[in-house]
Amino acid sequence: MKSVARTRGLPAHPHAPNRLISISRLVASVVACCVVMLLVSRATAFAHAALLHTDPAAGARLAVSPDHVRLVFSEELDPTLAQLSLVSGDGTVTKLAVSGDPHNVYAITAPVATLATGAYRVVWRIVSADGHPVEGSFVFRVGDATANAPPAPANLDVPSTWGPTVVGAPIIPAALRGIGVGFLMAFAGLIFCLMRARARHDPRQRRAEKIAIWLALGAVVFLALNFAAWLLNAAPNHSIGGSSTSALISSNIGRMETWRTGLALLALWAVALARRPRIAFVLAFLALVVSGASGHSAAIHPMWTEPARALHLMAGGAWLGSLIYLVSHERQDVDSFARAAFSVSTIALVSAIVVTITGVIQGLSFLPSPLDIFGSAYGTVLLAKVVGLLVLIAFGAYHRYRILPGIVQKERLAGRFTTTLRSEIAVMIVVVMLGGLLAYVSPPHQSMHGMALMEMHSNLSSE
Repeated sequence: MKSVARTRGLPAHPHAPNRLISISRLVASVVACCVVMLLVSRATAFAHAALLHTDPAAGARLAVSPDHVRLVFSEELDPTLAQLSLVSGDGTVTKLAVSGDPHNVYAITAPVATLATGAYRVVWRIVSADGHPVEGSFVFRVGDATANAPPAPANLDVPSTWGPTVVGAPIIPAALRGIGVGFLMAFAGLIFCLMRARARHDPRQRRAEKIAIWLALGAVVFLALNFAAWLLNAAPNHSIGGSSTSALISSNIGRMETWRTGLALLALWAVALARRPRIAFVLAFLALVVSGASGHSAAIHPMWTEPARALHLMAGGAWLGSLIYLVSHERQDVDSFARAAFSVSTIALVSAIVVTITGVIQGLSFLPSPLDIFGSAYGTVLLAKVVGLLVLIAFGAYHRYRILPGIVQKERLAGRFTTTLRSEIAVMIVVVMLGGLLAYVSPPHQSMHGMALMEMHSNLSSE
């Protein structure tokens, strides 16, 4: 194989075993450091925003009417996205004027008129830092300790998620997110491969260039649809329009969605109209960086998870884009195709390592314990994604050590290689879609204190 590779002008790898051992040691060292640092910082993290404290306290029996309602959460809130309503014993609903607490960015407060004797339910709804709506309620009593707790009124009983759901996540926004980000990743990776091919003065890239334009267009369309679906999911009553939509767009997560969609649109312009692939690559790269600053990464250990998420998407994009590049590559010249195949195999190997490391960082950040991968909805979806990654790694190993050596000697293997590449791309699409779903599934709470509070809150809400 070594002599054949040299006669064909292909790279030989005499030190491949030693190189793999060195890479494995590096991966193990990085993962070990990440585990230690994440375990140290884990105690204060939450998934979606959690209710920590209320005034009046949940279940309190007050001698006199309170003059305000105050709620403290586990993360900083945008009060313009919060809603508070007070339900009296006879079912009357009073919407309260919500404002931020000037002394605590984690708290919201609202004034309350003098209340008569009886039981009252406070119904609250916020949008957490990861962009997902969270809601609940608690009961307190004034004077009469025997008053029955009022039920949540039907007109406030709007589901926190929009449309059909799976494992508690809205299917439509999750699917649109997965498709949009997948198009963006594939476009960035394919443009990267085209830039490398141009550097080698390889002119046979017209098919790949057309695919890149279609991928850029798909990214713009589906990211825009994802933005609209997110607005519907996060907005009260799941409708677009009015002050709530303006507040969502101006929030941190809304700005991230705007920037990501805008950067994708500029990347489309750069590749389709300006014919500037380098500019298009930079814009797609920035869009992936912005993607890393949204979702759970924006709420849980952002110092670690935001860069890890961005690298995760970039490496996955390089992997997916390189596979698409190889499928679209002309196969009449076997030597040229074989050189491209070896190059793509190397990109896939490096990408798999980066995806694994960054995936471990995110998994350790979002799960209280590695065992929670077996006992929660988030863990179930994450486990499915891990299985998909293992299948992809198996495809890569098969291609690198069984198919590629044969291509040098037997031209007919190129067709078989294309077939297995398409299967690998199909598996990667499934993994990307699982990533879109994962962004809408709430991880288990990272603090036992927070879990106890949420359990208490759930019991009080069911009164």
